[in-house]
Amino acid sequence: MNVRLLFSITQILLLITFLGATPLSASQKEAKSIDELVAMFDESQCMECHEETHSEWKNSWHSKAVISSLKGMHNFIAIGLKKEWETPLTKAQIMKCLDCHAPTVKYASEELAVEIGNMIVTAHKMKGTKQGDAAKKELAKLNVGCLSCHNIKAGAVARGLHGEPAPGMIYGPEGEDADDAHETEELVDITRSSFCMQCHGKYKAADGETIQCNTLSGSYQNTYVAQGGSQTCQDCHMKKGHTFPGGHDLDVVKEGLGLQVEIVPYGHLPGTLKKKVKDPKKWIPSAVVNVFIANKTGHRIPDG
Repeated sequence: MNVRLLFSITQILLLITFLGATPLSASQKEAKSIDELVAMFDESQCMECHEETHSEWKNSWHSKAVISSLKGMHNFIAIGLKKEWETPLTKAQIMKCLDCHAPTVKYASEELAVEIGNMIVTAHKMKGTKQGDAAKKELAKLNVGCLSCHNIKAGAVARGLHGEPAPGMIYGPEGEDADDAHETEELVDITRSSFCMQCHGKYKAADGETIQCNTLSGSYQNTYVAQGGSQTCQDCHMKKGHTFPGGHDLDVVKEGLGLQVEIVPYGHLPGTLKKKVKDPKKWIPSAVVNVFIANKTGHRIPDG
């Protein structure tokens, strides 16, 4: 009896796990065009209640995550895949870039994903031309938007625990509020560094390949946290809200770097300089300058 009961409970748990792991794409059609993809994750309504936050995001690098990284993605496609590895461009391959730079492409068709990959090559290789500019304009519609973080990637740190994101659900650091115009669910993962490190660190692709575009996660964990550091990525990089200031923000750079300059003036004795001077009998004013730069951030710099 106990054995049968245990077996039944195990079956039920497995069934629940299976149902919870059903991908969102299974119940949602795949987009055939960029406009259709954008419409599937329409974020224009976010502005109605979160105008200030949206304005901050609009000025962030997240809002141009694709067009600001065309060179690197072009090299991955045109040099890495095509020349070095002789591997065809597929959705699975381009998602090694776009799962972070444009997470909505997860819900694009195979044909559209490949088209976007080719568009990236065109936009970089033919920049400044009519064709290249047109491709870049179209790619500008793709980015790391509201739903990229607050839905698609929200529970990806522990997808086995949370399952796929529910359609239309907004995940955030706080639970549902009576004034919310949408469904809201609290998800503590979004407040932790591991959430940011999905993309700003090592990325594990679906085929098992590990991709590391930067070393932030490694230096943060192995140096800063290991030595007792307690601040999260969000503590520093969301001080100005959803602008996510980093190395492109002068105030953040000043805060993250310690600078000490020591200058010792002296004069060369007449005639001691090897290089010819106008009057070798005069003292030559000189100085020794020592510059000390300290890293006050929680990770290696520069990085991204």
